[in-house]
Amino acid sequence: MESNAEKNRYIAGKVIHGEGRGKKIGFPTANIDFTDWHYQTGVYGVRVYVNDACHYGVMNIGVKPTFHKNASKNVEIHIIKFNENIYGKQIEVEVIFKVRDEQKFNSVHELIRQIKKDIAFTKHKFHQMGMNRKELS
Repeated sequence: MESNAEKNRYIAGKVIHGEGRGKKIGFPTANIDFTDWHYQTGVYGVRVYVNDACHYGVMNIGVKPTFHKNASKNVEIHIIKFNENIYGKQIEVEVIFKVRDEQKFNSVHELIRQIKKDIAFTKHKFHQMGMNRKELS
């Protein structure tokens, strides 16, 4: 029987269209339709299961404070080294570790710099955990 801790490590949902901002700044994201908010806002290192394949990524749960005031929570995942159209597909996300809290940046350039750091940190942490796959190189 699956424990609550195990069950709470997973988020599943259908990939929906977002604002397209991630793609414009060089980090396309899979936005998922999700309403079960047992996770705090923040950035997480994740494994993403798409079409029966496992990938690695960086997930943001939050309100995108750099761009919005009083926005509702959403989930967006940048899948590392992944370039497929998955709109409308069901994906499952396994939360492995928290990278940092969500924060507001003064500019898009600051945000881009931080996203690069988040991806580098996530890759490094996965390597430390023995997950040495080509997607992380």
